[in-house]
Amino acid sequence: MKNNSLYIILLTLLSFSALGQTKKLKNQPKYDKKLIHFGFFLGVNWYDLRIDPVQDIASIPNYHGFRSEVNPGYSIGIISDLRLSDHFTLRFIPTFATTERTLYFDLTSPNTGERKEIERDIESSFVDFPFYLKYRSTRINNYRWYVLGGVKYSLDLSSKQDVEDDLIFKLNRNDVAAEVGIGLDFYFEYFKFSPQLKASWGTSNLLVQDGTQPVEGISAIYNRAIFLNLTFE
Repeated sequence: MKNNSLYIILLTLLSFSALGQTKKLKNQPKYDKKLIHFGFFLGVNWYDLRIDPVQDIASIPNYHGFRSEVNPGYSIGIISDLRLSDHFTLRFIPTFATTERTLYFDLTSPNTGERKEIERDIESSFVDFPFYLKYRSTRINNYRWYVLGGVKYSLDLSSKQDVEDDLIFKLNRNDVAAEVGIGLDFYFEYFKFSPQLKASWGTSNLLVQDGTQPVEGISAIYNRAIFLNLTFE
């Protein structure tokens, strides 16, 4: 009887040990072995402008300063992903993004002597062509962290760089930017879902020197942005 009791206790302990070592069943266990896969994303963007003043802005007559205001926009893109190894993939994500920025200039009119804040709205519709290198951590059950970095070329379809109108603040339509991001892949039964946070820094001076008063105090202007994306692959 004593031997039977020991056998039952030992069997029970082994059962609990085996249960504790059981791993959660993985969804789509062979997903990351595919050479190529596709998807799409929807997102919200916050485009701002980094504005560099001229060296001695205080010496410019009738010019007192400027500021910018950010308005949220939206983004949508198509994902193409090429597997390079267990941890690295190459991604090409053509994207359409739209946004609106507002610039305010503190100026004194040379004609009337009245000092007031001048407002200029800048609407942009970007077609982006980015390439990213994505590094993925080791998969744990049904999730996997990742970071990515790359460059993109942007074409602003709404740019008015060639329009002759003194009431329009003009930006060049072509830009090149560096981008980095972080996200988390969630593997579901039929698809992979990933929230992603990404930052972008434009490298091209977008300022159009059109001789108008607002541009007199600016030496350079660059795009910068934050993106919150939801991807489905």
